[in-house]
Amino acid sequence: MVELDERSGLVGKTTIPPAFGLIPQVKSHALAVLDPASKAPRERSAIEFLPATPMEYLSRWAACNECFGDAVRLVSVIRWSDGAVSFGITQPQYHGVPAEPREIEHFFTESGWTRLKDPSGHAVFFNYAFDILAIDAETRNCYLNEGGLQPFDVILCRPDERMDAYLGIYP
Repeated sequence: MVELDERSGLVGKTTIPPAFGLIPQVKSHALAVLDPASKAPRERSAIEFLPATPMEYLSRWAACNECFGDAVRLVSVIRWSDGAVSFGITQPQYHGVPAEPREIEHFFTESGWTRLKDPSGHAVFFNYAFDILAIDAETRNCYLNEGGLQPFDVILCRPDERMDAYLGIYP
């Protein structure tokens, strides 16, 4: 659930149980191979977005604050009558126009991020100084305004060994 408080200029977001956003993971899927003697690949790997844990959700927002100078705050932890849990966060409302992919890439590379080749087709950036992966840096999550480009809701995470190997982060 997302609500704008016009008085404060903050957007309030509440997770809907049992979800805590998404996190990228490398998943492999078996491929059908009709000829057993074939040297064709037996599986296909790709980055997919899976449900995040509560800790991954909070780590993502802390990383956005650190890397982008965002002001996301955890304002509530809600325990529902059925035992489910939600988090309430606030973040500034960003105004502007959606940035074009070339403007997004320019912003990230000029800010110390390295564009990585993702065979899955996602725009992926890695910041070696922060050891953080940025994915979902799309036009819906990056606005241009008088202050420049402002990323928001970009998914940031620390890559695991499988993600590192898949993207060749540390060759």
